[in-house]
Amino acid sequence: MSAIAAADAHAYTVIIPAYKAAGTLAAALDSVFAQQRPAAAVVVIDDGSPDGEAIAAVVAGYGGRVTLIRQHNQGPAAARNHGARVAATPWIAFLDADDSWLPEKMARQLALAGEDRVGLIHGQARDEREPLPAMLDLDRLWTRNRICTSMVVVRKAAFDAAGGFDEDPALIGAEDYNLWLRVAAAGWELRAVAGRIGNYTPAAGSITSQIERCAAAEIHNARKLGDALGFDPARIEAKVLSIRTDFGRHLLHARDLPAARRMLWAPLRRRPRPAVVQLWCATFVPSALLDLRRRLRSRRPVR
Repeated sequence: MSAIAAADAHAYTVIIPAYKAAGTLAAALDSVFAQQRPAAAVVVIDDGSPDGEAIAAVVAGYGGRVTLIRQHNQGPAAARNHGARVAATPWIAFLDADDSWLPEKMARQLALAGEDRVGLIHGQARDEREPLPAMLDLDRLWTRNRICTSMVVVRKAAFDAAGGFDEDPALIGAEDYNLWLRVAAAGWELRAVAGRIGNYTPAAGSITSQIERCAAAEIHNARKLGDALGFDPARIEAKVLSIRTDFGRHLLHARDLPAARRMLWAPLRRRPRPAVVQLWCATFVPSALLDLRRRLRSRRPVR
């Protein structure tokens, strides 16, 4: 396939990996074509999806404005890398097929793209009480990842220099965070626009809903990338314990109490902080009582 030509210094290609996505793809594409600053190219990568013909029908409905690429199932990292290889624009915007953008997203983000060292720009996909940091460096990003892949636009030079997404199957669910860390480690600036610029609405059964698998990917990422960046082993282990604590909390919220207990065991044994002890104890409380507490808390008046 021939490369897609770039129009200007802020031209961008949209890359949408699609797997079992025929039911949501049109909404994602409609949000792309509603952008105040139009895309130079839009690429959908069918990652060996069982509903591939339905995906092709959705793409065909856009009358040649969308390029469809088909590949054997290789995972989201390989799908996004495939799309990036055919993009010739200076910027690449990622969008998952079950998410969508607000109309001003790309215009607001590319307004921050003027300086050569800006390598990545992101924004909120939900309304959050805590605003995103306007700038991120490696240390801050290592501590906490708040970058949503569907809200990212990355400079192609930064993407290519980093080698794109790591296609290691053990990283599925954390391959995006892995790339953001490598971009930051290379010295590129990571910036955020203020406020919400899109909608994060993962489909049922998507990777992000598979909590334990995602936790394993995050732990693998911390160890693999921490070693590659030459981090002290104690710093890597602290990150692993933090990941296990966070995912233990998610599992507790999902009421998978045995899995939450397994996830929290290492933090409890190695770093028994009060918050970890409290989470651990909560895993022994009957789900009905936890649900009652949640309902009571939700009824409290907001002050």
